[in-house]
Amino acid sequence: MTSTEHPQILKSVEIFRGRVFEVTLDTIREGDTTYEREVVHHPGSAVIIPIFDDGTIALVRQYRHPAVRYLLEAPAGTLERGEAPEEGAARELEEELGFVAGRLEKLTEFFVSPGFCEEKMWVYLATEMTQTEQRLEDDEIVEVVRIPFSQALSMITTGEIDDAKTIIGVMLAAPRVGPSMLEADYPAV
Repeated sequence: MTSTEHPQILKSVEIFRGRVFEVTLDTIREGDTTYEREVVHHPGSAVIIPIFDDGTIALVRQYRHPAVRYLLEAPAGTLERGEAPEEGAARELEEELGFVAGRLEKLTEFFVSPGFCEEKMWVYLATEMTQTEQRLEDDEIVEVVRIPFSQALSMITTGEIDDAKTIIGVMLAAPRVGPSMLEADYPAV
């Protein structure tokens, strides 16, 4: 189809409303074709790649029920309605890790899975870290794991880190961290 005409949403019916997201069944007309799609509506997420002066990165290990296992991943969280992504990143960094960044640099933004979900993630590199106090939500059970940045890169290539947002964030942060952080000896996690 080479039409420049935008598809038209004919109908949108909410079929689920949860704590974090809603799902609608949308009827769309695109040219002469009409079809239905389930759409997950999510306010978006902020992802933080926290790098410390000693060359380490802080990740969190937590149980992810849909994956039915513990994952090692970058700290992240759902944006509050109307919250700017950078503000959400700063909030999540302090809540999950107990640190404030002197500098937050946006690395990228991307759609998580645009075939069915409108969620967008904004990824920030956090540096110039100052420790404050961790403030986890009641249902957040996380272990903070600090490892050399070079080890995180290695764990991506071996498949030990297999969370997409973490892979994207670490890979985009690599050119910014400096050569000394990219090569190091490290113990197993």
